[in-house]
Amino acid sequence: MMFERLSLMKELLSEHGSIYLHCDWRVSSLLRLVLEEIFTGYFRNEIIWQRDAVGKGAKKSSSQWSRELESIILFSKSENCTFNQQYKTAAELTHTQLKEFRYSDPDRRKFKIVTLGDYSRDSIEAMRRRNLIYTSSSGAEYKKYYLDEFQLAIGSLWNDIPNLSHGLNPERLNYSTQEPEALLERIIKASTNPDDLVADFFGGSGTTGAVAERLGRRWIMSDLGRFAIHTSRKRLIELQRKLHDEGQPYRAFDVYNLGRYERQWWQKERLKGADEEHRKVVLGFYRAEKLPNPTEYLHGRKGRALVYVDGIDSLLTQDEVRSVARAAHEAGAKEAHCLAWDFEMDLRLICHEVEASHGVQMKLIPIPREIMERNRTSPPPFLEVAVLEAEPINRKDGSVDIKLTKFIPSLAEVPSKELEALRERTLKSGFDFIDFWAVDFDYQDGQPFEHHWQDYRTRKDRTLKITSDAGFRKYAKAGKYTACVKVVDVFGCDTSITVDVKV
Repeated sequence: MMFERLSLMKELLSEHGSIYLHCDWRVSSLLRLVLEEIFTGYFRNEIIWQRDAVGKGAKKSSSQWSRELESIILFSKSENCTFNQQYKTAAELTHTQLKEFRYSDPDRRKFKIVTLGDYSRDSIEAMRRRNLIYTSSSGAEYKKYYLDEFQLAIGSLWNDIPNLSHGLNPERLNYSTQEPEALLERIIKASTNPDDLVADFFGGSGTTGAVAERLGRRWIMSDLGRFAIHTSRKRLIELQRKLHDEGQPYRAFDVYNLGRYERQWWQKERLKGADEEHRKVVLGFYRAEKLPNPTEYLHGRKGRALVYVDGIDSLLTQDEVRSVARAAHEAGAKEAHCLAWDFEMDLRLICHEVEASHGVQMKLIPIPREIMERNRTSPPPFLEVAVLEAEPINRKDGSVDIKLTKFIPSLAEVPSKELEALRERTLKSGFDFIDFWAVDFDYQDGQPFEHHWQDYRTRKDRTLKITSDAGFRKYAKAGKYTACVKVVDVFGCDTSITVDVKV
């Protein structure tokens, strides 16, 4: 897995670029060998990060040495890699180091002394003219190093950046693999210049992007986890707000879904590319019986309901829902279940429409990703999609806001053992499960979602508005517009609907 990804990273890397790889003690040595093969001849250094003074969870008595050291392996694309030496300043010195500056000039300017053994006579005379020579009571001469000018070049042992294990650390986002910003700041400053492009292909909680943005670098991050993307999005919006309040420049960013690679691999490797096999597997896990003569829109039966399974690479659309309802009605069924991996916006509204016109109760059910697990035999829970409803509020001054009126999250991402405890709560207080929501007041189908307004919960502030307070005034003239509302729940799943606005 890592060989393929690291090979691609090398292809993407600038001729002046470097790659820093940080993993833990279990596989760090193996990954070093992979990097040696891919970046042959361009090993730069192994940085030792002492992330904890005594080791996490260290005890007075233990069966082994504590693990407080981490390896950060550094390779470059070529000999011409960017490197900016980093220094410790006086403010970063330890108490022991500060004690060395025990001498003072008459103006109380502190300095420490070093011997002159390696300096030439001309250099010593030049120092004397600049008042940089200290003469001891015995007549011996030394060079002065002033505290306010002191810089200590940082080497490959980093023991001045603690980890985020302390629960009260203001950086802490409760993301398990989060690293301190100071660590990424040192790396980015050393190996890039302003406006360079920094990439982190295992983005996690977004530390790389946040630090790169703050330091004036461009950035790209990617991650497979929904929660990682959501955590990063909130973190970067919070950074934008902070920079805005400080009068500092900041840039917009986009969030993209770049494919269904996991499902495509599953279809190719395990299902031999056949969509019929995909439907057979899904129906089996759903505990539905395959119809003896399936049609385009009816594939199985579960109890009284007929079942439709959308394609592995498809988005369940409004037209498909209408066609399934029509086919179920013609077959004499009163209930139909649509199983799909992805869903078009506003499908719940279409369900209400077709239920009224065809008399068929419609259920929209996401296909759980767990069915792709290699040794999976027991069916995971199949749960309905989230319910989201909102309405426009036309203000007297002509502005428009959006109010959330209903939200019931899907529990498809919740571990089975927690389902029962959460079901009742979601029905009683669905808004409690919203972690982030945003509004695009002038949504255009097929165009990127614009965050004209957003609100979200933070670690310190768990409150959340259910009505926007944007006072949006962008509408140039009277007419009909479309607003799009996007909600991300505490499980990292997003749900979107459109709202008709008349001004």
